[in-house]
Amino acid sequence: MIDLTGQVALVTGAARGIGRATAVALAEVGAAVVVTDIARQVDGLTYGTATGDDLASTVAAIETAGGRAVSAVVDVRDHAALVSAVEQAESAFGGLDIVVANAGVASWPTSTWQATPEQWQTMIDVVLTGTWNTCRAAIPAILRTGRGGSIVMVGSTAAVKPLPTIGHYAAAKNGLVGLLKSLALELAAASIRVNAVHPGGTGTEMTQNPAAEHWQATAHGVAGALELPMPIHRMEAIDVAYAVRWLCSSEARYITGAQIVLDAGATLQ
Repeated sequence: MIDLTGQVALVTGAARGIGRATAVALAEVGAAVVVTDIARQVDGLTYGTATGDDLASTVAAIETAGGRAVSAVVDVRDHAALVSAVEQAESAFGGLDIVVANAGVASWPTSTWQATPEQWQTMIDVVLTGTWNTCRAAIPAILRTGRGGSIVMVGSTAAVKPLPTIGHYAAAKNGLVGLLKSLALELAAASIRVNAVHPGGTGTEMTQNPAAEHWQATAHGVAGALELPMPIHRMEAIDVAYAVRWLCSSEARYITGAQIVLDAGATLQ
């Protein structure tokens, strides 16, 4: 049985979706959790992003499950804000052991080369630079404990199999792969493991909205690239959360620099 009692986790993008499910799953097995989210609308997106009420609901869900949590409003593009959240973890719970870099956004240009500069920059800034910011804020705190730790990045099957029209998203998610491999090498001597999960289609607000559904319908015409049936079933956020939780546990103590694809077999076809 996974037991994270005595460990402290930081989860970004935790107000809802995969982030919330992961934060609750970690708390259910004993981790104290600092949950962060931008908790406001992100400019240029066509779907509503999480709110402060959503972030408060994550804390409430953790406490209902018998766990401990504190929250911080953080834009992962802001390194100083992430440093403050890490300091909050150390102050409230005595250290930091686990980081789940989950914060992300989505947008759907008509083609990769027709993406607006704003769409490109927001994607790179949030998904790739935001993850780097999270790591460089958190790693010193994990090192200070001297007990090792685990960093898990939430990627995408867009880093595994090409998808049309969203090259900006694929570029950001592929960038995470290079980042995790370098960090895994650099941090191995300190027993800090760095891995990624690559979810396929997952039922969250980011994928279940009119703009996302229009993209899914119309992009089928581009080389049939979205014809990726899931042989098993459509995933929910908790399915991703369980995989992340396992990577954070001692059951995965020799796994680092790895990528786990969670797509119900879709990229096999």
